Amino acid sequence: MMKTYHSLSKLSFLKKYSYKFLFIAFLGIHIPLLGLVFYALFATEISTSTFILITLGLTLGATALTLKILDSLLKPIILGKIALKNYVEQNIVPNLPHEYSDEVGEMLKNIQFTILRLDEINKEKEEVTELISHDLRTPIAQTLQIIGFLKENGERLQERQSNLDLLEEIASKQLKFLEDMLRILKTKQIEIGVKSFEALSAAALINEVIDNNKTALNQKGVKAINTLSESTMMYGHQIGLKQIFDILLSNAIKFSQESGEIYFKEKTSNQFLEITVEDSGVGFDESIEKVLFKKFVPGHLGTNGELSTGLGLYLAKRIVEKHNGLLEPFSDGKGKGASFKVSIPLEIQIDTSQ
Repeated sequence: MMKTYHSLSKLSFLKKYSYKFLFIAFLGIHIPLLGLVFYALFATEISTSTFILITLGLTLGATALTLKILDSLLKPIILGKIALKNYVEQNIVPNLPHEYSDEVGEMLKNIQFTILRLDEINKEKEEVTELISHDLRTPIAQTLQIIGFLKENGERLQERQSNLDLLEEIASKQLKFLEDMLRILKTKQIEIGVKSFEALSAAALINEVIDNNKTALNQKGVKAINTLSESTMMYGHQIGLKQIFDILLSNAIKFSQESGEIYFKEKTSNQFLEITVEDSGVGFDESIEKVLFKKFVPGHLGTNGELSTGLGLYLAKRIVEKHNGLLEPFSDGKGKGASFKVSIPLEIQIDTSQ
């Protein structure tokens, strides 16, 4: 489709796109002249009518050939137009050439970069929508469960108070979440990337996550034990990191037996900070491990019948990957507890490939 443009781009004196057009136009104009010169030099007799016919024929032929070549030079521009149209109408991400250095080559590179950037933004918007969806569905489901209990067992004062405390915690967490999301939206820092990363105290962040889940912990009599050093620092998106460990702690509580223990442990390895969330709950086998991080896979009920959206671990994994990290699950089988290891780079990693 771009053979003519590609061939002309190899000529060093045609660095600009306009030079390519002028070069073809120059040749087109001079083909009739050259033809007439050769005819005049080698023809024995030249009649007026023959001269006119040859001139007309060479002019028409040269014009047709020039127009055809100039039309083929428009192919890269048409290619860029088609790429934009396909992305807008069908969300197809193109793979435009990037090796050309003239004006049209720069245009193709800019179109490719712009489409890739728009595609990234669309994916970020989808992830934010999924994040909000997860953080609204779970508390609404919990709220409905509590309301059902209060309707049926409202006279059991101790349990009634415990559920009211949980309702208060749920409402407080959602208010904080919405405030954080509004702040992020206002500052346009939706995207989890290096520009929005900051140095954070890992221990303080985990303590805050534990504090946000204290009512759920107390209801089951489960202890969350943070063994991270106060001096341990981590780099990342504050809201994103909180979301990761909130999901992991919520899951650990959900699948822990009453009076169980959940540990947050740290280890530094190969330029990564590894934080493991470890419980002694129901665990999982190999068949469950294969689908742990899939989106909207129906979740299992917790040990006390807690509901699951089937989205939490999927979101946690995506956020970890946005930090150039890794989320790994471990379990020796059903009934033998589970642990999830979050590996985050000790230093900010900048992607230089773009």
